[in-house]
This record gives sequence, structure tokens and C-alpha cells, in this order.
Amino acid sequence: MKTRRLVMASILACLPIAAAVTPAAAIPPARGCPPAFVGPLGFEELILAFPPPPEIPHDDVIAILDSFDKNNDDQLCVRAGPHPPEINIIDNVANNPSGS
Repeated sequence: MKTRRLVMASILACLPIAAAVTPAAAIPPARGCPPAFVGPLGFEELILAFPPPPEIPHDDVIAILDSFDKNNDDQLCVRAGPHPPEINIIDNVANNPSGS
């Protein structure tokens, strides 16, 4: 009888812990930018707001921006770097929603 009470007490004591450990419902990432960044901006908007050096061809600039666009929506987040005209660029979603 005492063993049964001990087992039951152990189970009851663990239930609140098990309930607290269950993961929350996963929410897909929003298509937005962190507070320190501007955007999301399209490639052409980004080029207008933060002009690249004139000696870099436009097609090369687009290719560079495309390399940052992991989810292929042509939208990026940007902020001014510590030494203008440097900029920091990130994708507008932390991971690829398509799973690849």
C-alpha cells in the first residue's frame, strides 16, 4: 500500500513538469526585419536607398543581393554599417519556409 502511494505521489509530482516542458505551437517566421534593420526592401529599392559604388556593374550588384535572398522573394533587410557606405544585409526571413 505504501509503495502504491509513493508511486502515485511521484507520478502526480511529475505531471506539472511534463506539462511545462511540452513545446509551444510553432509559429512560422514573419516576413519582416529586426528592429535595427530597414525593410524588407526589394532589390531596386535597396539600390536606390543605399547606392553601390559606381564601378560595380548593375548585374553584379543584383547577383550579390540575390546571394543573400535565401527564400527567393526578392526582399532583404538592410542597415547602415559602422563605416559608410558599408551596409549589413540579411534575408527578411530567418529560414527558408519551403524547407530546402
